[in-house]
Amino acid sequence: MEVNSLKNILIQRIHDINDEAFLNALKVLTDAKIENDKYQLNQFEQEKVNKARQQYANGETFSQEDIKQEIDAWLKSA
Repeated sequence: MEVNSLKNILIQRIHDINDEAFLNALKVLTDAKIENDKYQLNQFEQEKVNKARQQYANGETFSQEDIKQEIDAWLKSA
């Protein structure tokens, strides 16, 4: 299908959608594509990434096996 045909189909479908949450999600998706072809983290996301990197650097991590054991213990007690 040609790009222009796809655009016309999408324009019509978007026009028919009244779900604000869906339209906002679509806007975020298209904003990311238009801006740089790269997703830009917002401030909250960047802070979380920075915190995770700091925790990793400080050795504040768990092995896969540690987590599995913790989950198994939790499931047995539930």
